[in-house]
Amino acid sequence: MTGMLASVTSVVEADIVLNTGVDIIDLKNPHEGALGALDTNVVTEIVESVNGAVITSATVGDIESNDKCLEDYIYKMAATGVDIVKVGLFDSTPTEHFIDCIGKAAKQKINLVIVIFAENYTGNESFEPLLETGINGVMLDTKDKMSKTLRDVLRDDVLNKFVKTVKKYELLTGLAGSLRHEDINSLLLLKPDYLGFRGALCSENSRVNQIDQYKIKNIRNAIPQHKIIYYDNREYKKETLSNGTVA
Repeated sequence: MTGMLASVTSVVEADIVLNTGVDIIDLKNPHEGALGALDTNVVTEIVESVNGAVITSATVGDIESNDKCLEDYIYKMAATGVDIVKVGLFDSTPTEHFIDCIGKAAKQKINLVIVIFAENYTGNESFEPLLETGINGVMLDTKDKMSKTLRDVLRDDVLNKFVKTVKKYELLTGLAGSLRHEDINSLLLLKPDYLGFRGALCSENSRVNQIDQYKIKNIRNAIPQHKIIYYDNREYKKETLSNGTVA
């Protein structure tokens, strides 16, 4: 089963998407880049508002792979209580420093999802060393949110190879990057664990605008929910984070 991730910026937006039945609530600041980070106090407020009803994730920001403070950014975001910390790989291949930081954080039992950018992705699986560091998942996204979607940058056969490679390691797989309603049917055939949305959920399809509950319902209805899941069941969340599945 493929789940739906919705990126939000506030408690108000989190409440809207929660009531629409999304599977993962992602916390980011679209005004600050592809993976712009929200203030940790805001993240804590949203996490407390969601109160464990669904899985939450939050980005650490557009941080360079060799940033000496990368590990600190990860720990600070994890301290908010968010379920998953998302870290972007802004290079075509992970540096030793990046792999070391990710490995150390994973050993501290922090649930990590690495975001690889489609513009850097060559399909040669140069990111595979990351898959053995103890992370929980990998997603493909786009850096440029204005001109091209994920499927404009990468063909579906390349996306399919990515999903299959990550799943070999029993990790969560995610696809995002200015995805539209019309992309959903084709991407569902690839069987990623989740599809991520922001712009398509907002007024005028602009990721910096307010979320529109009618647009959320439209996307939610296009991604089948095969069974009723009670998200307040802590065992479900534990299974999702440890076994690489949202089903």
